[in-house]
Amino acid sequence: MGATGRRAATGLPEQSYQLEHPTAEAIGKRAVEVCSSEELARKWMDTPLPILGQSTPELYSSSGDVAKQREILTILGRIDYGMFS
Repeated sequence: MGATGRRAATGLPEQSYQLEHPTAEAIGKRAVEVCSSEELARKWMDTPLPILGQSTPELYSSSGDVAKQREILTILGRIDYGMFS
């Protein structure tokens, strides 16, 4: 679940579309939605993550690499639904 303890507003059909056609813009919007604020989303996007080999979600998002962008959307989905493993 998101930072406020509830799931983000983006429905499953839209999340599915985003995974098929990922963009940096969609990732930014999902991050704000899942983190519940632009400030927390920015902090998360700029934090090196072990799951990304100590890279940041921002670098993956802005890479233009569809696989890397999907990975960030997948991580955000897992956070949103409380799946932290």
